[in-house]
Amino acid sequence: MKSASSLLARVALATPLFALAAIGTLVAWRLPPTLASILARQPNFVGPFEADGVGLFFIGAAFVLAGAAAVAAVGGLAAFLPGRLALRIVRLGFVAAYVAVAAYLLLVARTVGVIGQHTLTIDELPQDAVTLFTLWWSFSAAAFLPLMMALMGHVMSWRASTLAVFGSGRAADDTAAGDRIIENVRTGGGDPLFRKSWLSSFSGHLLLIVVIPWLVRSIGCSERYSVPHGSGEEAVAAVVQVAKPVKKKKRRYMLNLNSAIILSRPDIDKDSDVDENVEKASEITYVADANSAQARAGGKMGKGGGKTGGWPDGVGDDPVRFFRIKHGGPGWDDGMDEVSRADMNFLEEFKKVTGFKIARSPEARTIAQLKNFDKGFAPPFLYLTGAGSIPVSSSDVKILRDYLFDGGMLFADAGSPHFHDSFRALMAAVFPDRQLVTIADDDPIFQAPFVFPNGAPPLWHHGGNRALGVKHQNRWAVFYHPGDINDAWKTGASGMSRDLANASYRLGVNIVYYSFTNYLDLTRKHRK
Repeated sequence: MKSASSLLARVALATPLFALAAIGTLVAWRLPPTLASILARQPNFVGPFEADGVGLFFIGAAFVLAGAAAVAAVGGLAAFLPGRLALRIVRLGFVAAYVAVAAYLLLVARTVGVIGQHTLTIDELPQDAVTLFTLWWSFSAAAFLPLMMALMGHVMSWRASTLAVFGSGRAADDTAAGDRIIENVRTGGGDPLFRKSWLSSFSGHLLLIVVIPWLVRSIGCSERYSVPHGSGEEAVAAVVQVAKPVKKKKRRYMLNLNSAIILSRPDIDKDSDVDENVEKASEITYVADANSAQARAGGKMGKGGGKTGGWPDGVGDDPVRFFRIKHGGPGWDDGMDEVSRADMNFLEEFKKVTGFKIARSPEARTIAQLKNFDKGFAPPFLYLTGAGSIPVSSSDVKILRDYLFDGGMLFADAGSPHFHDSFRALMAAVFPDRQLVTIADDDPIFQAPFVFPNGAPPLWHHGGNRALGVKHQNRWAVFYHPGDINDAWKTGASGMSRDLANASYRLGVNIVYYSFTNYLDLTRKHRK
């Protein structure tokens, strides 16, 4: 019986030590590739991390964790040896675990601190005190499990029954330091009322600082998109028209096959007028509408008939923001870099046309993150592009469908023929009972604030040259240009003529206006 209890005590000490050794080894092995993965996903981290020695912190922490894991493993083996020295080695294993946890928490704090110090963005999203704390907690929380394991094992190593097993000369029923600690925790110590008050205060702070913010972010009530409040005009300011080329009557020649004329195949590049015709077909003309309310009264874009601009159902005076959908396929962020600046170029053009404040940088969200927006405060439109596949889960499909049914709008274009096929497949999953249909040239989306008599301007035809869409409750929930508007918005317009690039900007203004107006009308009840 005594032998069995002795073995049980040794196993109780060895088990957490071996578990701690395994955890430490795994984390030490994963730290270097984790850093490489972070830098690959967030290239803006490279410079600040190098300057502040974050890489050295990762390497140092990996060595500390590996060393602590080795000491913990030796302590686990020592648990099955007799003598006081073996017990000291066991305790040393638990102390090594404390050191490992401290090194890991220091690494997390240092890394998050550098992100905050340099105001770095994560996935193009700015970080504040709340998001940085959440980031710290998301990486630090896992460290408290091994910490509790080490604490409990360490206390057990100081119990009288454990001392007796390792031959300290103390009887198993005596009271030792470990027994007193356990009894103190169980009874509340010499002042149970003070202990209860202290625990209540700690629990309350933990609830307010950690638990509630985490629940809020998990449930999805932490983000809002606000459309500018005010009153503006719906009328057009200009007509954007594609000039139709005038066909010339071709001359017809009759040849005598017996003549000495040499017939040769023409050089397509030199002799063909295809390029000239395409260029003429893409010419854009702008005709000011002198009868529009905006032209007469100098009003700004919006709804309600006022001159200040904005929407009566809008909220506040926040900047207009531009959101992309971040998906796992290639090219989702094409044009977001500081050189191409597609999104920012559009926002700046939008500001010139409307006078509204705009965000200082473009933003991206995964489909899953759409749940983080309050009802009635989601982005009225989301932009989607790419050059290949669009990998989405079944839950992503449902979230996107709910977003569109709740008043949101998907504004998409094709960066390649492959993406065109992928987008059609995505729409078939989101709308199994509907199809992408051609949007008529006289549709309201082409009428305000700019008029496009011939519909969407022709761009690169990765999937055709007519705008397509999906309607829900008599509004366009999806607007899809099979060309590449994104390229037209890039700095330099990807070689496109300035007039056609301007038409692409103005088409974007129409889509934003359409999405703002319809979203606010459909979700008014959520902002009461």
